[in-house]
Amino acid sequence: MQIESFTDVGLHRKNNEDRFLVNILDDQNALLVIADGMGGHAAGEVAAELAVSSFEGFSFVGAENILAELVDRIKKAGKAVRERERADPACSGMGTTLSALLIAGQWAYWAHLGDTRIYRYRQGALLRITEDHTLAGMLLKKGEITGEEARVHPYGSVLTRCVGCDEHQPDSGVFDLTEGDQVLLSTDGLHDLIPESRIAELISADVTLKEKLAALLAACLEAGGRDNITGIIASI
Repeated sequence: MQIESFTDVGLHRKNNEDRFLVNILDDQNALLVIADGMGGHAAGEVAAELAVSSFEGFSFVGAENILAELVDRIKKAGKAVRERERADPACSGMGTTLSALLIAGQWAYWAHLGDTRIYRYRQGALLRITEDHTLAGMLLKKGEITGEEARVHPYGSVLTRCVGCDEHQPDSGVFDLTEGDQVLLSTDGLHDLIPESRIAELISADVTLKEKLAALLAACLEAGGRDNITGIIASI
């Protein structure tokens, strides 16, 4: 297993409110976490940092406990964000998205709130694992708009669930992995700027993981780079 990651402030933002964590536990197990904060001044950065920090010290404790542990960590992150918000007026209204993935051999366990995403790429097909908790995502789920329409929808960034925004239940699940698969975690500054067909094209290239991420970043900047851009890619 190989893992690479990057984050970039983009072309229009002064601060980078994205945060991520890559924790390689051993040659077959790794924890990947990505967050995109929101809030005035530096509050978004605070929320994202608190969320990612909630996964520090995560240990592989057995398949029957993984999903429950991932969900519990996200709930604890929400509690930490709300407590900081109450304690610091400058953090009023802050929150964050959060997607966490534990690669455990041939299985991947995940938990998620918001519109950061987890994808699996296999033999030419890019599968989105997570659902966007946005107004556009809600319309997509109802079948009222297409995936491409959701990507450019004016309410595409309006979150319906996030970490720190009340006590929302995270989505969670598990999917299989096989040799040759790739897993991508991204913030909306990446997947909202370029269509999934382009993402699939770039990560299918016969180049290194670093070069794939560099190509994704270049494509996002070429498309306007209007938000912070963060990605983590793992090759199985």
